[in-house]
Amino acid sequence: MSSSSDLHTLTGVYAMNALSDSERAEFEAHLPRCPSCAQEVAELQATAASLGTAAEVAPPARLRAQVLTGVQATRQLPPEATAPEAAVFVLPTRNRWLVRTSVLAAAASVLVAVVVGVQGVQARSELDALSQTAAGNSQVLDLLRAPDAKLLSDPGTDGGHGTVVMSPSRGKAAFLADGLPSLPADRTYQLWAVGPDGPRSAGLWKDKPVLADGLADARAFALTVEPDGGSPAPTTIPVVTISMA
Repeated sequence: MSSSSDLHTLTGVYAMNALSDSERAEFEAHLPRCPSCAQEVAELQATAASLGTAAEVAPPARLRAQVLTGVQATRQLPPEATAPEAAVFVLPTRNRWLVRTSVLAAAASVLVAVVVGVQGVQARSELDALSQTAAGNSQVLDLLRAPDAKLLSDPGTDGGHGTVVMSPSRGKAAFLADGLPSLPADRTYQLWAVGPDGPRSAGLWKDKPVLADGLADARAFALTVEPDGGSPAPTTIPVVTISMA
């Protein structure tokens, strides 16, 4: 079994369907517990799906040189050799692609194409489709597949990290978080959907995704610490605030 730190490096190869069956199963089990990996995989897969409609843009010379240099410098291993460690290539986009050296030669041209697609897509509008990032939770998975799905994150104020996946057309949202401090037994985290009429409860967060509907007019989401069982209205300053604008 891979360590948690190893799993964080597999977003790129997962998005390119380059994992073995066992690696894929282990990584998909990790995704619902890691909003940062979920967001990165969603954006990478959505970008790849948008390549067919993206405006053609010539890749920067430094990018092509960087990828080709990496391919030429990679020693090809015989079939019986054990799988090498991951090689890291930092590309000039917001996404970090991490590709195993055993598939580097085949993946190099794909990396260039995807970066070109990112440039074209980002020049037009935000990504218009999100694909599989939450295997193991069918409701979150279904929400991510909505044509208008949005995925936004906030680092929070207490070292944690929160992510909201929302489909305005369905009026549904899912909230995932990690790294939030543990609370005393008489306290709980409560999610609020903030609309034109103010905040209303969207559910209690207890280490599992919070799923809520009737949220078509939600403009933001906030997570507060409340008494056990929740409150009718927020009583503390939010530890996570995510604007859907």
